[in-house]
Amino acid sequence: MSLLAAACLGACAWALARWLLGGPSTNQRRGPLSWGASKVAGQRLKFQIWLSQAGAAVTPGQFWGVSGAVGAAAFVVLLAISRTVVVAALPALGAAASPYAYWSAQRRKQSQARGAAWPDALRYLVGVLGAGIATLHDALQELSRSGPEPLRAPMARYTRMAGRVGSRQALETVRAELADPISDPVLLAFAGAIEEGTATALRVLADLGSQITADVQLAEKVRTLQTQSRVATWGCFALPYAVLLFLCTTNPAYRQFFSQTVGLALVLAGSALSVLGLVASRWLVRPIGTSTRVFVAERPA
Repeated sequence: MSLLAAACLGACAWALARWLLGGPSTNQRRGPLSWGASKVAGQRLKFQIWLSQAGAAVTPGQFWGVSGAVGAAAFVVLLAISRTVVVAALPALGAAASPYAYWSAQRRKQSQARGAAWPDALRYLVGVLGAGIATLHDALQELSRSGPEPLRAPMARYTRMAGRVGSRQALETVRAELADPISDPVLLAFAGAIEEGTATALRVLADLGSQITADVQLAEKVRTLQTQSRVATWGCFALPYAVLLFLCTTNPAYRQFFSQTVGLALVLAGSALSVLGLVASRWLVRPIGTSTRVFVAERPA
């Protein structure tokens, strides 16, 4: 029974991973084994970029290996405590998803930190370019050394690439890797300044600084107002499982009941309703974007 539960847990984790990474489009009628090597490589590259944006210095294989290990360890521990397979399996599945949740939060934090750092960087660039102290390329290089901490790594990436592929292509590559709506117009303005000249760039960058500052302040207010709702959502989702684990740990009658078919069906039905409620609650308190990405090439289906 434990082996069967572990196999089911692994299958659920695999399905969750495919859903998080984005499975094949609905117009494909082929099974998983017939996906081409290019499809697999594209998915791995897409998720590798996601990991880089989150600051995780691991490969996708290492990431999912650790996630599976965390889920398996949680299952073993919870099974030893509760001695009920279904009670151990569901929280273990959540534990397997915890690395993804953690790095997803880190990715959002890094994006927010970059957005908050751009106004200071733009003021520096406007001052340097307006005084004629340095060129735009030199100023961006200086940002990689002494600029705001969240922007040093992207600007260092630009510095390394500019000598090989040119400044404009380097900026486009960094923009594609960051993939956030605040960095988009800034990097596009940098690329335009290379062609249009410093005078045009100064006007654009000055206006961008004011606009981004207002966007960052509005986004911070929205996040603050939504914090209580988010905490309440996760609390309502996790509390029933904590109570179920406590009951099965302390009372043999509950362990016996939830080891039977009717108990298993009850837990699965309750889990489905909990997930449905979580999805609905998360949709109601979803982040409200204060800006959107523009000039993004569409990917073929």
